[in-house]
Amino acid sequence: MNHLFPYIERTLLHPGVTINEQYEALDEVTQLGMAGLTVAPFWVKKFRRELGETHPAILSTVIGYPFGYQRTEAKQTEIEWALKDGASEIEVVLNTSALFSPASVWLKIELAKLVALVHAQEKFFTVILESSLLDSEQLQKMIKLSADAGADFIKNSTGFIAHSTIPLYNHTQALQFRTLVPASVGVKLVADGATERQLEALIAAGVERLSLSSLPA
Repeated sequence: MNHLFPYIERTLLHPGVTINEQYEALDEVTQLGMAGLTVAPFWVKKFRRELGETHPAILSTVIGYPFGYQRTEAKQTEIEWALKDGASEIEVVLNTSALFSPASVWLKIELAKLVALVHAQEKFFTVILESSLLDSEQLQKMIKLSADAGADFIKNSTGFIAHSTIPLYNHTQALQFRTLVPASVGVKLVADGATERQLEALIAAGVERLSLSSLPA
């Protein structure tokens, strides 16, 4: 697994996450040289103190999690606090509810405002799409919208939705997602359940970050 660690982001967003669990993930990130740690906004300030200001690992947090249907003003406030608390990357959940309504035009405006806010602080901006809810045309449209807005990364899922008919990890869909995103934009994939060989295939295909709530056995 050593060769995969620089691509892995340990992601701790489930509602029952404990402080001990987060410290264990922090130890993995720092000792194994992982790409970063993703925590809920509540924990950003604490783990910025733990990492320090100069640690190379990305400290990421989520905005509008898990469904993205908060008002834009609420997301702006969340982002401002996350940046003040020391987040080095902001992941914003796309408002899928707006996508499925006549308000879909607002998505472009919202992303433009939020990207500008994050990039003004020279931090990374990621758009999270809930791919399992989108058909092929909607997925491609939202990828283009995110790329045009200036996203640094596009992520395929929040990891929150788990339907019995939708596997947590689908290797074919994961590889396809990379092909749909322009080469100029980075890709993050929620890859819980993937084998080590599948993770290697994702990296070989050009995926920059692997979001894992736990390491493969």
